[in-house]
Parts: sequence; C-alpha cells; structure tokens
Amino acid sequence: MPMILNKVFRSGLLTLMLFLTACQPSQQNGQRKIDGDSLHEAWRVDVGAPVNHPPLRIGDVLIVAPIDKPLLGLDVNTGKTLWSFDPGVRIWERAYASDGKSLFIGVEDGGYLAVDPATGKEIWRAELGINSQMPPFVSNGVVYVPTTFAGPGMLGKPDGKAVLFALSTQTGGEIWSFESDNYILQTPYLEGNTIYVAGSFTDPRVIDEGGHMRLYAINISDGSLVWKYESEDGFTKQVYATGDVVSYIAYQDFLVGVDAKTGDPLWRSDTGNWVPTLMGSGDVVYYGSANTNVHAIDIKTGSTIWTFNITEGSFNYLLGAPMLVDSDLIFLTQVGEIVSVDADTGEFNWQVVTDAAASRTGISVANGWIFLGDGNGIVFGFTDK
Repeated sequence: MPMILNKVFRSGLLTLMLFLTACQPSQQNGQRKIDGDSLHEAWRVDVGAPVNHPPLRIGDVLIVAPIDKPLLGLDVNTGKTLWSFDPGVRIWERAYASDGKSLFIGVEDGGYLAVDPATGKEIWRAELGINSQMPPFVSNGVVYVPTTFAGPGMLGKPDGKAVLFALSTQTGGEIWSFESDNYILQTPYLEGNTIYVAGSFTDPRVIDEGGHMRLYAINISDGSLVWKYESEDGFTKQVYATGDVVSYIAYQDFLVGVDAKTGDPLWRSDTGNWVPTLMGSGDVVYYGSANTNVHAIDIKTGSTIWTFNITEGSFNYLLGAPMLVDSDLIFLTQVGEIVSVDADTGEFNWQVVTDAAASRTGISVANGWIFLGDGNGIVFGFTDK
C-alpha cells in the first residue's frame, strides 16, 4: 500500500474516532407535548460504564448498552434492571435500533442479533462477516444494516468495501446486500423506494480539510444502485432525505443538499461551527453547532428558517440530535440542561437542569418520558407525570 494512502487513512480514522461518540440517527417523535413545568427526575441508576448512545424505550423496557458491558433492559418507571444479556462477544454500544417488537444490534466479529426486549433473549443471530457499529434503519419488516472496516475497538482496513445489508426482521435472513467502495457506511435513511447511505473512502489524493466521501442511492426492491455522489466533505455524520432532497452533514460542517432523483448537488450551507449530527422532519432539518446555536433549515433551499442561541456559556452546545415531540424541539446541552423550543419558530419554551453534565450523547423521548445516559455510567429517567 502506498505510504500516502496510509497517511490519508490514518487522518480519516482519527476523524472517525472523534465523531463516532457524537453521531446518531435522525429521530422523530410525534407524541404528546411534555409539560416542562412538571418535568422532573423520577430515577437514576448506575450501569457501571459510560453510555455512548441514547437509551431506547421499547414498550415498558428501556434498552441501555454500557460500553464493554452486557446489554441491559431496565424498567421504564423505576430504572430497575429487568434483564441482562451477554452475547459472548463485545456489543457495539451504538449499533442498535428497534421496530417496536424486536431490538436489532451489532456485535463484535461481524455478528448481528435480534433480541426480545421483554425478556432479553436472543431471537436470531446472523453472521455478516463485517462489523456494524452504527444504528440500522428499520422499516416494513426489513432492517437495513450499515457496516464498517474502521471504528473503536477495531483494526482499520482502508481497502475494505463496506456492505449495506437488508435483513428480514423475522429471521435475520439476507434479502439483498449492496457492496460499496467505502470503508465505512453511516446509518442509512429510507425515503420512498430508495435508501440513502454515505461514508468515507480512501483515495491517494490529499485533501487539506475534509476527506473523500460517497453518498449512494439504492433501490430497496433489489439493492441495485440508482446513483452515487462524491465530495470532499469528509466523514459523514448523518443523512436525511425527502422525496426531493437528500441532505447530510460531514466533517467540513456544511449542511449539503443533493437532488434525490439524480444525485446532483443543489446547495451548500455553512453551519458556522462543529456539528455532531442532525435530524429532519418534513422539509426542515434541525441541528446544533458548537457556537451554541440551534438551527432550523429549509431542506429545499438550504436557507435558515430560525436560529436559537443556547445560553449559559460559550461552550454550552447541543449534544447529539434534537428530538421532535409534537410541535416542540427538545434537546440536551453540554452542561446537562434539557431545553425545549418551538419547532416552528425557535422560541424558547422551557428548560430543566440535570446532573448529567458528563453526557457524551443526546436524549431519547418516548410517551412522556425523557431518557439519557452519561459518561459516568449514570442513566436518568425524567417524566412530567
């Protein structure tokens, strides 16, 4: 392998390691409003290791994946441990999602599992042969699994060709697979009959800022390529799509819009500073940048709809992705505040101060509850009931 390739890959891998702690998939939540005046901490538990991904509620069970520990199922109302699941190899603690019935999660050595959230029992196991360290996208009986040849706890393989797998949620059987020319694929996003997935690839051409990345549009019926788009934006953090536009944020911290039908570039919007990830709803993309601003962007044009400035210090930025609950945008800040603003106008609604000042990721919101975990291994449950 040429020396320049090694140098480029090492630089890209360092970027990857820095951003994996912040990335998470877009999440939307159309449930009832949360009453900020009544929101309070109902319980907290120590799970023994840092939590690098937001806890996930499935029914009355809260899924938590402490780093290098067994998977846990906690009682939503009390935080009490209901079950513990050890698959015999390391669980990739950010690699899980659910269809509301089963939990799907990647494990070390290329394994992929479905787990019953009520009991913590393994339902099926698939051997992909490639590790999956990021959340899948689950829809209509299919779990779309991104894979990687680089990440925490792995030896980097810059010439690896990461695969997007479409697996049956019922059996884990492969429906189709798409082999990319990237060494890593980020969490995909499905819109209509097309699933979009992006990631980095190694190229000997040196780039001063950013890195080589590709965005793929794939037909969900058979896994065939519709189009691919290349840029020098670097490691991709998150993709969101509508029927007309695919948007993403990558290392260079520009929000980019690409034509969903052709892959042609449409617009490019400067985020102003480092951005951990994004989420979208309809024609609006939401994200927070390290200059303490939270933004709502029109995905059709890349223009700003509103900007909200987080107070309490120059480094009090948004962690992870904001959550949309009814017409409110709710998010966690770097100093441990849960903040709500109006999703249409950006006007401040309320904030609640927590003790989770060591959080590495954002929150999850479900059925009147807000859950978060921090770098000290503490998981919190907040409710307005």
